[in-house]
Amino acid sequence: MTGPPPQGLRPPPRLALGVRLAYAAGSAAFGMKAVAIGAVMLFYNQVLGLPSVWVSGAIGLALIVDALASPVIGQLSDMWRSAWGRRHPFMYASALPAAASVWALLNPPGHLERGPLFGWMLGCIICARLSIALFEIPSASLLPELAPDYDERTRLAGWRYLFGIIAPVGMIVFALTVLLRPFVDTRGHALPGQLNPAGYAGYGTALAGMILVSILVCAAGTHGQIRRLSRPEPHGTLRDLLATIGGTLLNRNFLALTLSGVISGIGTGLVGGLGDYFNTYLWELSAKEVSAITGSVGITPLVAFLLAPALGARLGKKRAIISTFALASLFGVMPISLRLLGVLPPNGAPVILPLLVVDGLFGATLAIVGLVLVTSMMADIVEDVQAATGRRSEGLLFSADTMLKQIVTGIGSMGTGLILQFVRFPERAIPGHVPAEVLRHLALIYLPITAVTSGLAICMIAFYRIDRASHLSRLASIARAATSPEPSA
Repeated sequence: MTGPPPQGLRPPPRLALGVRLAYAAGSAAFGMKAVAIGAVMLFYNQVLGLPSVWVSGAIGLALIVDALASPVIGQLSDMWRSAWGRRHPFMYASALPAAASVWALLNPPGHLERGPLFGWMLGCIICARLSIALFEIPSASLLPELAPDYDERTRLAGWRYLFGIIAPVGMIVFALTVLLRPFVDTRGHALPGQLNPAGYAGYGTALAGMILVSILVCAAGTHGQIRRLSRPEPHGTLRDLLATIGGTLLNRNFLALTLSGVISGIGTGLVGGLGDYFNTYLWELSAKEVSAITGSVGITPLVAFLLAPALGARLGKKRAIISTFALASLFGVMPISLRLLGVLPPNGAPVILPLLVVDGLFGATLAIVGLVLVTSMMADIVEDVQAATGRRSEGLLFSADTMLKQIVTGIGSMGTGLILQFVRFPERAIPGHVPAEVLRHLALIYLPITAVTSGLAICMIAFYRIDRASHLSRLASIARAATSPEPSA
């Protein structure tokens, strides 16, 4: 129950449906970039033949470069003064370079030697990450102002995740069923479509087109809101600027969420790139079977879109997120655990694919609910910081949170290649011919990393302290301060 707003606080205007849809559509660009980079490990390692350590090293290094640039983008967009406001100039500027770099990533020149191919891959990943950050950080920073209300933020974040997952899932299914077709290699081996080099050029073109369209739709569709958004007051001195940055980054609630994300990022970085390897070599799935799992996950944002606001309103955001992340972690390790315990029948048995589909449905739904709530909780910190510093620092908050997560994820991503090398995973491997001991060893590394980092990340959220009552009280206090006369000198 929301109850009436506190005295001195007027209900915020409700966004038109078209603005919500346009704002949400922008998250598809971030999702498409994630799809492209998610394909890099398998494409450059198993298809093009670069060593796994090189590929994971490039992914990790690009994440770190992106992380270091993100706070600069966030702080610049917080302070930017223009006729198009603080955020939109950056959003418009990102469209072409983001699309071009993603296209180039999956369309490398033919017949490159290993060194030049590595350089091409690294340059494209860095350009893709930086150009998407130029859009994602300012657009994410719009959330607190577009939806000031405690529960409305969760709903708008839900819209954003709805587009940010359905569009990429649709693209992956399209690629796996249309572009990445099964083929016979030069050695006469029948291989699944995800190892087909011919399909990746079209994949890159489709991803680039979607990125360009989604960025422009988001920027143009929210352009009319510029007049109601905050305009920054310039800092009088460098000391004032540093005080604002310090007050923002040392906020207790920000630290709780960010440290949770950092711990989660360590686990994601270390083992997040192994999903394609498990699907292709542990479960021996075809491209169509992988697309069935991915496609089924496409309905989960619809469920999460309805579930996240309801759980957040009934349980409070913190309790809801702890519950959903804990259950999501359980589903995340269940199928591989059952395989190691010898409970499951051999690959190809009729029960295997339905089991993976159902597990993916529940796990993804719960994880997305948690991510929606995390985004809403991060937005709630904006007014907590404003009450302490007198300034809105959305860009700095979202970018600093992103920076720390990406640094540890980037360092962890370098570990993915080391893990594959440690278990002696073969290059250009043939499904069904990878030694069982190699796959078992890989799974035994994956499971504890996932379980421990997930558990610690959930524990950190317990230190978050903002609830509905404190948020509404803070909004009312800020509103009263804005309407009170300035003290005379």
